[in-house]
Amino acid sequence: MSGDKNSGDKEHRDEMHSVNKACALAVSDLRWHADDRAILSDISFSLAKGEMLGIIGPNGAGKSSLLRCLYRYIKPDNGTISLFGQNTSHFSAKEFARQVAVVLQDTPHHFELTTEQLVAIGLTPHKGPFDLTTSADRRLVADALEKVGLTHKAGQVYEHLSGGEKQRALIARAIVQQPKLLILDEPTNHLDIRYQIQVMELLREIGISVITSIHDLNLASAMCDQLLLLDDGRSVAHGTPKSVLTEARISEVFGVCCSTQPHPQHGNPQISYFYGYSHGDNANDKNAHDENMSAGMSHWNSTERHKQDED
Repeated sequence: MSGDKNSGDKEHRDEMHSVNKACALAVSDLRWHADDRAILSDISFSLAKGEMLGIIGPNGAGKSSLLRCLYRYIKPDNGTISLFGQNTSHFSAKEFARQVAVVLQDTPHHFELTTEQLVAIGLTPHKGPFDLTTSADRRLVADALEKVGLTHKAGQVYEHLSGGEKQRALIARAIVQQPKLLILDEPTNHLDIRYQIQVMELLREIGISVITSIHDLNLASAMCDQLLLLDDGRSVAHGTPKSVLTEARISEVFGVCCSTQPHPQHGNPQISYFYGYSHGDNANDKNAHDENMSAGMSHWNSTERHKQDED
């Protein structure tokens, strides 16, 4: 009997190992606390190779804390993080840097580095302390600059670039790093809509697995293959934008009154918010949500009829 149980356990482990290898990233039962307060509780999700996962949720939901666990800035209290079937805690710092690149909101000043020099920093995990830059290295940097559309800015001082150009330069540096996974914390923050779309489209085009936190739900819906919705350090939903971004769930988590319609271009939810209507004092009050939704939709329908009458 004991032999059967051990055999069954081994089969289960083999099956899970096979599943993890099929995923770019697999996170299981992740927990982390700080100052006697739970910041992340039982977070589990996976990401397929080449897909983009958007981490969404209100302020304080745990998005940045989760990313810090993923790129090993903080050590979780419990759980496993596997990259292509290998536990990331077993990687050396240099090996981890070869596997995972990170682009953060707040980056240190790079003083008088040119854009090309900044991008070349991505070569560091692949070089020894006394290795010289080769012609192949220079081609890699040039190709990355071309991919992000910054070839003409190669000799310009990085600090003199626009916000969108700086973000693209940091992504080029990550491309030169040749990672299997790219992690970004609010890459569209402080960018106007043109550069927001430009950066997100670039992330889709580079062909590696991407995890990014993002505030704009419509942008996340349009650009991400999968979404992970967090609230108060817990996973509320994980799946496609269509399955995650329902009116009731958005209202429940973000405390707003909204409606969703399929976007005419990609079919994923496009969210419209009703102003002047709240979700009620109790975030879990379904009746308040239904009443506000009804009032909002009634106002919207009335406005649309008025527009049609004018036409």
